[in-house]
Amino acid sequence: MSGIVPTMSSYNENLTNLRAKLSHMMADAILVAIDNSFGNLRSEGSMISHVSGYTGSNGRAVISQRDAILSVDGRYIKQATEQTDHVTWKVGMYPEVDVIRMLSNIMKRGQKLVIGPFSASYKSYVSILQLAEKIGFTVTVLDKYPLAQEYTPDTTLFLMSEADMGETRASRIERIQATLANGEAVLLGGQSVVGWIFGIRRKITTKDKSVVPTCVALITKARKPVVFCDLELEKVTQDFDFVHIREFETVTKNTPKATVICDFSDTPSYFPIKLQECGFAIKQSSVNYGHFEAIKNPTEIANQKKAAEMTSTAFIKALAYIENCASTSEIEVINLLENELRKNELFVDLSFNAISSFGRNTSIVHYTPETFGDTSVNTDGLFLLDAGAHFRNSTTDMTRIVYRGPAPPDEIKRIYTTVLKSVIMFSSAQFPDKTKAHCLDSIARFLVWKDGFDYQFGTGHGVGSFGKVHEHPRVSTNSVEEITGNMVLTIEPGIYKENFGIRLENMLLTRHSSMHTGFVEFETINFIPYSRKLINNDMLDAHEVATINSYHVETYRRYYEYFADDPVTLAWLKENTMAL
Repeated sequence: MSGIVPTMSSYNENLTNLRAKLSHMMADAILVAIDNSFGNLRSEGSMISHVSGYTGSNGRAVISQRDAILSVDGRYIKQATEQTDHVTWKVGMYPEVDVIRMLSNIMKRGQKLVIGPFSASYKSYVSILQLAEKIGFTVTVLDKYPLAQEYTPDTTLFLMSEADMGETRASRIERIQATLANGEAVLLGGQSVVGWIFGIRRKITTKDKSVVPTCVALITKARKPVVFCDLELEKVTQDFDFVHIREFETVTKNTPKATVICDFSDTPSYFPIKLQECGFAIKQSSVNYGHFEAIKNPTEIANQKKAAEMTSTAFIKALAYIENCASTSEIEVINLLENELRKNELFVDLSFNAISSFGRNTSIVHYTPETFGDTSVNTDGLFLLDAGAHFRNSTTDMTRIVYRGPAPPDEIKRIYTTVLKSVIMFSSAQFPDKTKAHCLDSIARFLVWKDGFDYQFGTGHGVGSFGKVHEHPRVSTNSVEEITGNMVLTIEPGIYKENFGIRLENMLLTRHSSMHTGFVEFETINFIPYSRKLINNDMLDAHEVATINSYHVETYRRYYEYFADDPVTLAWLKENTMAL
């Protein structure tokens, strides 16, 4: 692996500085989040990465003078273990090791815990208060995180075209207002749902590929909604008021008092706390507002199908290059993929930092070469590419894995085929409308479990319409979200061993079943060949063979003319779409 790997000394120094700040504040411990910031006002010094070196996108940490405990979900266990100082940090897996478990092991009666203003959801904050009362420690919410070094990125917000939204902002606002009773308001704190309702998007920067800004919205039954953020909106609209986040308390003080409902798990604690201080009652929402954005209208569906097609061609180009070039690197593959995507005038940016991993790097679920160091690719081995794109009206996310060299080991072929069979089983499912997502999750895991493995992450997730690449619904072991027609979600099971990992990911559209009334089925909307050299044909049944062959026939039909002037890619496409 090439590149400079940072030492732990700088992170340990930052941790020492934070502990010194705690002593100065007469505090015994602090809760640290992945990103203690609101909107786009970054507080670099307050991120977990600043004091630990861990760079994943999921995690929570509790730090005292003696202990430093980091909890991450199953995608990041290996990464967190490799990136942190084993002497300094204890790493646990969420949800078995959550904030309450960490605090229970650290806090004592009479001690003081401090929390940054945007470090915890309101649900977590309430649970912490309950634990504090039980143990006997105090909780203080800080005005500012101790090591915050704030800066505002040079970007603004704009209004997405209603033509690309497929409906007006006013109609979306009315749909939310219709859920409210008289005397009620709703505070929406989820990035994706606020961005979806109001059609607010962020201009892309090279550092942060999110197009949906972190805003909160206060929507009442009859008054004009108010959106709070810390970036400027380039163009005003009559549909809602747009106010800087610093004015949140001032605006709410002058708003008629109401019962404000919100999703406690999706709302930073700062906002419910301020609302209660201003005389509002707070109530846990019984409405899944994320469900509104998850159900796509015809315009959104058409846009996402087109986006999946554009991303598929870029993938095919990149995969053919990986298998045929004499030498390359993980970052060079990302650059090639992005250059292909840029050929389309609708392309905005990659939808996340692409996972481009070779060899043993494939065993790290969310490996990125920018973080770990760019690896040279000049020998035989597995190569995993997980990437997606933002287009001006849609977003994508997909994964393929190929093998450089003529003869993959039998173990790799067996595991690849198991994962592929899992994808087919899930994608072939027909199920009653509004089935809970956790029931579908078990379908994807069935064959993985049968082979003696499991994957410590969700099976899939919704994909936004030029929004968040991870949105509602979540398909995981504990998700109770309902799956219905006109949703776009991913299926991405995987099997991970110490030296390699295999994952496949397709984008699926849910639609009403053509066979059974009241049932839902899937339509795969991306077309990228599976790796024929990695498939063990003896493990497939007749249905699986027919499914793969049909998929490959359609893939070749769609793209052979597109690559007519590219003989290397066309040959790769033809070889990998031949009948099994």
